[in-house]
Amino acid sequence: MTLLANSILQTLAFFDAKDLALSLLELRSYLPAQTGPTEISLTVLMRTLEVELSGLVGLQGGFYFLTGRNILPASRRQRYKISLRRFRKAKKYLRFLRFLPYLRAVALSGSQAMLNSTASSDIDLFLITKKNRIWLTRLLVSLYFQLLGQRRYRDYIKNRFCLNHYLGEGVSIRQDQNLYTAVEYASLLPVLGEEVLSKFWEQNRWLAEFLAEPQPQRHSPFFDFHFSFWQKTFEWLLELTFLGPALNWLSGMYQKQRIKLQDYIIVSEDELSFHPGSRGQRVLTQFAQNLRALGLEPVRNPPSASGGGRQSRP
Repeated sequence: MTLLANSILQTLAFFDAKDLALSLLELRSYLPAQTGPTEISLTVLMRTLEVELSGLVGLQGGFYFLTGRNILPASRRQRYKISLRRFRKAKKYLRFLRFLPYLRAVALSGSQAMLNSTASSDIDLFLITKKNRIWLTRLLVSLYFQLLGQRRYRDYIKNRFCLNHYLGEGVSIRQDQNLYTAVEYASLLPVLGEEVLSKFWEQNRWLAEFLAEPQPQRHSPFFDFHFSFWQKTFEWLLELTFLGPALNWLSGMYQKQRIKLQDYIIVSEDELSFHPGSRGQRVLTQFAQNLRALGLEPVRNPPSASGGGRQSRP
C-alpha cells in the first residue's frame, strides 16, 4: 500500500471515530503530517481512492467513508442542516461580544465549526483574551450568556453556548497536543478577531506535526463583525482607574475557588480549558481500534504529543 493510500485510510479512520464522512476537500485538508512534503492534488487523491482503495472506501453523495459505514453520509447531510440553522442563532448572540472589554478573538469550535452538530449538541466557543485579563473576561462573557439563558451548565446543554476554552493573547497551546486537538484548532471558524486568530495558528506550528496541510478558515463572511469603539473605551477606563487589574485579580480568586479540577481541565493565568471526561480521548481510543481493524499503524506519533492535561491551580 502506498503512503498516500495509508494516509487516506488513517484520515477516514479518525473521522469515522467522530462519526463523520468527509468531502474530498476535507479529506485532503486533514491528511496526516507525513503524507508528503507538498500538497496532494485532488486528481491524485481521487485516483488513489478509486483504484487503490476501491474496496476499502465508500463514496455516497460526495462524501467518503470506510466501507460498512454507509450510514455516515446521510447523517452528515442531516447534521449539516442542523448546523446551518444554528449559525443564525450564533450570529444573533455573538454580535454583542464585540462590546466586551479584553476580548481579542472569538471562534466557533467543535461540531458546529465542522458542520457536524446534532439536535442535542451545544455550541462550542474558543475565546482569546487580552493577556493577564483572562479571569475578568471569562466573568463578563459568562454573565452575558447566563443573563440571556444561553450558557451551557449542568444538564442545560442543547443549543446553548459552551464556553470551554479561553486563551491569553500570544500564548501557545502547551498541553494536550494530539491529533484530536490539532483537528479542533485547525477547524476553528472565526467570528471576531480574525487577525489575532491568524497569529494563533502561526504561533502553534505543532499542528503541522499531525496534519500535512492544515488550512484554517481565516475569514468568515457570514460573521461580518468587528470590535466596537466602545470596547476600547471601556478598556481604557478600566485601565486608567486600575479597576481592570483589580477586578481581574478578584475574579480569579473567586473562580479558582469554584473550579473543580479534574482530568482534562487546565487552569492557569493564561489558559482555561474545560473538557472533563474528554471526548477527545474517546475519539482517539476509537481511532486506535479502527486502525487495528484495518491492520494499520499510525503514520506519525510525535514524541512531544500529550494525551491530555490536568494543571494545578496557580
